[in-house]
Amino acid sequence: MFLLELCTEALRNLARHKLRSLLTTLGIIFGIASVLAMIAIGEGARQAILEQIQELGIKNIIINARKPPEESNVQDESSDSMLRYGLTFRDARQIDRTLPMIEEVLPVHDLEKWIWFKSRRIQAKVRGVTPNYFKRLRLRPFLGRALEELDGVERRRVCVIRARLLREARYVGDPLMLDLKIGTEYFRVVGVLPDFEFQSPNKSVLGIEERTMEVYVPFEAMLGRFGVESYTQRSGTRESTRVELHQIVCAVDREENVLHAARGIQAILASFHKKKDYEVTVPLELLASQQRTQQVFNTVMPIIAGISLLVGGIGILNIMLATITERTREIGIRRAIGATGRDITWQFLIETVALAMIGGLLGVLLGIGGVYVLRAVTHWNAVITPWALVLSLGVSCLTGIVFGIYPARRAALMDPIEALRHE
Repeated sequence: MFLLELCTEALRNLARHKLRSLLTTLGIIFGIASVLAMIAIGEGARQAILEQIQELGIKNIIINARKPPEESNVQDESSDSMLRYGLTFRDARQIDRTLPMIEEVLPVHDLEKWIWFKSRRIQAKVRGVTPNYFKRLRLRPFLGRALEELDGVERRRVCVIRARLLREARYVGDPLMLDLKIGTEYFRVVGVLPDFEFQSPNKSVLGIEERTMEVYVPFEAMLGRFGVESYTQRSGTRESTRVELHQIVCAVDREENVLHAARGIQAILASFHKKKDYEVTVPLELLASQQRTQQVFNTVMPIIAGISLLVGGIGILNIMLATITERTREIGIRRAIGATGRDITWQFLIETVALAMIGGLLGVLLGIGGVYVLRAVTHWNAVITPWALVLSLGVSCLTGIVFGIYPARRAALMDPIEALRHE
């Protein structure tokens, strides 16, 4: 009951000077709001990155073909006009035979083609993959099915598409009844994958590819109907390229063998490829790098939060000292009618904590609103977690206690007689 009376009295005193109380809490409000927004952005980016790294597969090693620099592509007069680069079937066989920790080697062949949805044309990446590609990279259609072994054996003209393709084409109807025209061939849609949504400023740093405009067809059907050679017409010149494999996904048996397998793959490819026309991506290394970055973020955040709340706490300290000076006679009267020094300490300490907690609540509300605005404007994945809300309110309460102890003790140590004489 004693604490309840003190809380009621504290709120009543703060309500007498509403504008001054609000201005006093501005430092706490903006400090808590900015910290909460930063935590939400950091947590959202962390969750999104971890999800996409997990989707790549912690036990996978992904090798991508890369077109070498133009200066390394200059061919002598004795060579033909066909540009050859990237991964080969020999690379896949050698990796499979040489490294015992590799469970499976999945070849991928890509093709940039115009996709026709009846009269509408969209450019997309067509990927020739095996059925296990869906399992290893955790691609699960929400409509229809993934590719099956029989699709490759019989070289069926079937495909699995991303949902964004349907939106881009403004297609209405049953997607599983749709025949896509890829180049000059028609493929029946048998499955639809969810969109690959990953909006983050760290996307390019992590090297995560854009996969929202992809069409997956059986690997055997891709090679049988389109081959490994492509021809493009640019600025009046015709460019011919031959790439056997654009990607190789290597599935490792155990997580502890991933880094050893990656070094073995690097050695094998280095012996076959004189020019750097490939790139090895190890999701496990990306995960470790992200965790190190998160540790730095977790170290910097308390420093930023401390600086923000220090400014707000100093503002509360100054106002409370001024308030005590104004209420010196009141303190003397309370002491004269029997209030102890501890009672005076509790009175002003609770008043300071109440002021800080009000600022913390307003800061949390402002921070939540700011996160929603930021998410709508930037489309970043910002996540407000319960622990962030509890931490924000806890820190604001701690700020009130730390910066309220000195004014409260100063009020409690006043001489009652001198306080009564104060005008």
